[in-house]
Amino acid sequence: MSENWKDQKRKENLRIILWIGLITLLLLMLSIAGTIRNGNKYEEPAGDFTEVGKAEPKALAEPLEETSSDEIILTSGDEEFLKRLTELFEQGDLEGAARVLSSYEIPWKDFPCIYDGTTMKGKISSGKGLVFIKASTVFYGNFISGKPEGECAALQVLELEEGKRYDYSYGTWEKGKMNGTGECGYHYYDGVTEGIAKLNSKRGAFQDDLMQGEITYTSTNSEGESAVWQFQVANGIIVKDDRWMKDTDDSGAVIYKLMAKGAEIHAYALGESAIGEDRWKNLLVFPQA
Repeated sequence: MSENWKDQKRKENLRIILWIGLITLLLLMLSIAGTIRNGNKYEEPAGDFTEVGKAEPKALAEPLEETSSDEIILTSGDEEFLKRLTELFEQGDLEGAARVLSSYEIPWKDFPCIYDGTTMKGKISSGKGLVFIKASTVFYGNFISGKPEGECAALQVLELEEGKRYDYSYGTWEKGKMNGTGECGYHYYDGVTEGIAKLNSKRGAFQDDLMQGEITYTSTNSEGESAVWQFQVANGIIVKDDRWMKDTDDSGAVIYKLMAKGAEIHAYALGESAIGEDRWKNLLVFPQA
């Protein structure tokens, strides 16, 4: 009986040892598995962090690529001024445009530049908008390859002793020059003194900025009285006919006179040298590259 008990005891001890071994082995395996899982979880954030780091420089670079190198930054005041000036040109209100242009201190210094209704750029290409040749001179209309093409108007503001004045040209342009029907002249719109013409206009056909054929010349004084003359020109020079009368002025110098249409009391007089000058032309010339 003692031997049987000892034998059973040994068997129980052996079973206990086996159970302990199995439990130890299971704990070891569970520990290893947990370590592997923890290692995998640890690597995932590192991968995410690396991808975010790569994406950030790409996102920051996009706005730099969209910004044009020749774009001129505008303030809200600049934009308001440019939109108002555009509206006045669209309405054909040259005096209103002149008043707005002369009253605003233009901050940009590089010319020429174009405003297309949304942005101001230092490079003129093709499109419609305002083109500033200098702070006091602006063109409005269509442009192709950086030059006026089709319907276009030009305006220049001046402050003179006799008053505030704007010079203007408008009509049809081709390759940066007036070609076709148009008009040019000047208008004293504020503070004009007596004894000078308040408004002068020359209307007719242009060829490469020079007037050709029959033109109509109108002069209006400070009292609002107008006189009109019609005569022929070629390449901007008057072509005299028998209506032009040769005379002398008070100093004895030779002059030529033409009486106004329907108003014999008004005469247009030019000296002998002046009548041969190409003064019948567009004075607001667009710069040719």
